[in-house]
Amino acid sequence: MRVFQQPGRSRLGGLFAAAAVSMAGLLASAAPAEASAFFQNYQVNAAFDMSSIVLYQTTATGAGTTNSFDVQAPSTLITDPFVKTDPITGTYFLGVTALGSQDEAPPLHLVLALNNAFAAGLVSGGQDFADIFAGYDEASLIGALTTLSDGSSTQTAIDDASNLIFNFSETVTADQGLFGSTDTFSMVSFSTASTFGDGISFTTDAGVPEPAAWALMILGFGGAGALLRRRRGTAATA
Repeated sequence: MRVFQQPGRSRLGGLFAAAAVSMAGLLASAAPAEASAFFQNYQVNAAFDMSSIVLYQTTATGAGTTNSFDVQAPSTLITDPFVKTDPITGTYFLGVTALGSQDEAPPLHLVLALNNAFAAGLVSGGQDFADIFAGYDEASLIGALTTLSDGSSTQTAIDDASNLIFNFSETVTADQGLFGSTDTFSMVSFSTASTFGDGISFTTDAGVPEPAAWALMILGFGGAGALLRRRRGTAATA
């Protein structure tokens, strides 16, 4: 098992490393039976298949806010495999699509899942991606998502891709593009300036299993596609 760390962040080296480290932490600090524990889910209705999905969440903690993302396997139901006890204050996700093209090497397009009002404004605004998100371009973000989904990527490439995703996500957050833990959301394809699909965010009760059940539960939900998880913490402000 390899664990990669930077100040304020951690990267778990692969699915089983993520499961093992998470299990250790949960066993060490299992919540009492009366605590609220849940899994976060996203039911997706997309026009075409997506790949290289990165799920970004902000979570309220006693120390402030934790910003994290997971690389998720493509699915119509995306489930964060990590048990939540702190409230999620916002979410969005990015994906890559070929828009149904059957070409051998089709052009790829970026899809963003955002709150409905923000997404509607983007579609109707008639602006280029670079106008909306100054300093960013679709090609670089598509490359970052692809890097994070590629198990053969170098650590340097992963770090660079992670920094880009975190920085872009902070821009989306500042622009109020996130949606809540029990909201509906819209997906936007910028290349076609259109709505790509929609979905709903919801929680399911995780309970607090006996310690012996943690490993099976984490590995089972790990099958949903938590290949890489990174965190960035922000201290609370007065």
